[in-house]
Amino acid sequence: MSALRALCLALPHVPTPAESRRLERFRALAAAPESATLDDRDAIADGWRDWWRAGRVDALLAMAARVPASLVEGDRRLAAYAVAASEHGRARRLAQGDAVVGADPPTAESVSQNPPLEARP
Repeated sequence: MSALRALCLALPHVPTPAESRRLERFRALAAAPESATLDDRDAIADGWRDWWRAGRVDALLAMAARVPASLVEGDRRLAAYAVAASEHGRARRLAQGDAVVGADPPTAESVSQNPPLEARP
């Protein structure tokens, strides 16, 4: 089973038409993450997945800090990517000797410091 998984992961990802539309929306959101709404969760998740796979962890973390906090906190996928990106950055800083030893691990809430998302009519 692990050989099949490795083979599948080695293949390039080809987005579906629906995913392509979400990734197009994500590109617009990347320029203005503060404008994200609840309807943008899937687009952000798809975009962050692509960034994670491409190693664009710093870009993911920077965008996570600008997306409304309630959007990240309210979606497990977004929260997982935000925390993973933060942990990755922390591990990298530790490896370089720049991080504070014993600091509390980040949470989805601490990654995104924006005010809660207001419901839109």
